[in-house]
Amino acid sequence: MRILSATLQHFRNLEPTELAFSPTVNLLVGRNGEGKTNLLEALGWFALGRSHMGAKPEEMIAFGQDALHVALQVEEDDGAQVACEFGLDRRGGRRLKVGGEPLKQRADLVGRLVTVVFNPDTIGLVRGAPQMRRQFADQGMSELDPAYLGHLSACQRALKQKAGLLHDLRRGFGGNGRGRAELVAWNRELAVHAAAVCQGRAAYARLLEGPLRANHEQLAGPVGEVSCDYRPRLEAVTKSLVAGGGESLPDDDLAGAIFAEIDYIMDSEIRRGRPLVGPQFDDFALAVEGVDLRVYGSQGQTRTAAIAMILARSDVLFGQRRMRPVLFFDDIFSELDPERSRRLQEMSSREHQVFIATARPDDVAGWRPAGLRAWRVERGQLAALDEVAGGE
Repeated sequence: MRILSATLQHFRNLEPTELAFSPTVNLLVGRNGEGKTNLLEALGWFALGRSHMGAKPEEMIAFGQDALHVALQVEEDDGAQVACEFGLDRRGGRRLKVGGEPLKQRADLVGRLVTVVFNPDTIGLVRGAPQMRRQFADQGMSELDPAYLGHLSACQRALKQKAGLLHDLRRGFGGNGRGRAELVAWNRELAVHAAAVCQGRAAYARLLEGPLRANHEQLAGPVGEVSCDYRPRLEAVTKSLVAGGGESLPDDDLAGAIFAEIDYIMDSEIRRGRPLVGPQFDDFALAVEGVDLRVYGSQGQTRTAAIAMILARSDVLFGQRRMRPVLFFDDIFSELDPERSRRLQEMSSREHQVFIATARPDDVAGWRPAGLRAWRVERGQLAALDEVAGGE
């Protein structure tokens, strides 16, 4: 997958511009705050239907403007080209098009353009909150199976409804029996979709195993075998995985077991006024030779493992769907030693289109991959560079 070109209008501080990109390596050089990350955000928005920075739509619209528009020409791995467009306005309007045809919902974007972002927050995949690892697995599995995204959305909706109902029941509302009956109904709904979500997360962890070890060894050398283990918080899921040797029960059987577990603690949840179990508490544990990196890993170990995880996601996607995501490196090489930086540069550019944003030309000094295109970014303007000087 490649982004061939982009037309941007009124996106943050970026001047309206048209850009043609290299199918291999694209380099953005400039001081912090000049607009490098803004360009990556604009190019990557279509992959998720939102900012990878978590920004609200109105925050991405240029000051003094009512709306923004971004158009991309994307080449898929089979050589087919497709036009992708999105527009956002300050009234909350959102316009999405693929090949000139409007899309009705954000979920329809999944798989149209796949991007992976490396930035200093990447280390959070190892050391951060469990939510980051759940999101990583959920996004990766959604890229492979659109049905998984449907189950995930339904699961989150059921959890939201259940949480509100538990809050009301704790305060004494719905005590005439209808509230409890409604809670049972939501628990059944939750169990069905939680079974599919937990199955998907377990399957994704299995898919990551081989690529994760291979990428970690390429980055760090033979320093020990890395692993990523799925840690469900539902006892029914844990028992199912143990009994199946890593393969869990069929969805219907697992849904029944999950419902029985949730139903058993219903009174406790009412007293506490919140859900106490469910896939929203799942986690993944990364370790090297059995040593938990979140607790005992050094800065270098955790950073390398996190990068290996993201590269493994790319390999899984290619293995399952023959797609290679576009890679965005946003000020990542300053966080790595020179040897690992060069290994990552060489590994990534062999198979992917890469966008590198850096404030330090020294991070790529002496590296001139075939097809390199470079721009200097200053005050939202992009100027093509024929040479990239180091030592700035």
